[in-house]
Amino acid sequence: MTRLAFTLFASAMSLAVPAAMAETLMFTNSNLVSLPSTQVIGAGGSACVNPFGNVAGTCGAALTFGTSAGTLRVTAADGPDVDTAALVFQGNSNAGLGVVEGYYKSGQFKVTDGNFSLDTDKETLTLTFGSAVKLTQAYFFADDRTNTLRELDSIDGFTVSVNGGAFQEFSFGTNGGLPVTLGGGLVGTSFTFGYAKFKSKEDYYLAGIGFTALTPAIPEPSTYALMALGLVGVAAAARRARRA
Repeated sequence: MTRLAFTLFASAMSLAVPAAMAETLMFTNSNLVSLPSTQVIGAGGSACVNPFGNVAGTCGAALTFGTSAGTLRVTAADGPDVDTAALVFQGNSNAGLGVVEGYYKSGQFKVTDGNFSLDTDKETLTLTFGSAVKLTQAYFFADDRTNTLRELDSIDGFTVSVNGGAFQEFSFGTNGGLPVTLGGGLVGTSFTFGYAKFKSKEDYYLAGIGFTALTPAIPEPSTYALMALGLVGVAAAARRARRA
């Protein structure tokens, strides 16, 4: 294979399989506490106001967001007790995502929760992507959002389950408001965030995530054309070599 033919072929193949790109998605409407300035992409739901306080935002059976890995659907659960229903909550005051406990009566959701953060063993948030991703980082706000630097530290923890598997526990680290690195990355389509099991328990909102989509995009027609050109070049080089 000549150098030119090889170059054409290699270029076509590199474009046919695009490199995975890291993405940061924030669930807040501000870059409070050194969070990236990336804003929430989109959500659907209805107004949600805590009857026991002044926390307000959007909540629904599911909130959806657009990402490079397809639609991200976020849901909440309240565990197997009397009030099994829960809504996922997105605060309008930089609170990120939380869980609203309650029950349905006459077609309406009745709130029984005095704290919209993820604050009990039974509350969970599940993030389901349209295709596989490597989840590498997570951002958090403490329940006391003005005190995140001191509320969430290395002795406090949270858990994550991948694709419904066993929960893994992580520390919030020593830099409140900065991203928590999830080991070498968690690979899957569904990630469930829960309360600490062995570390000190601390209420939290999920403020954002860092991830890489693992499914490459479908090549554009122009890419296929370049691949064809590269293959033609390889064939021509082979013919010339046979004649020599």
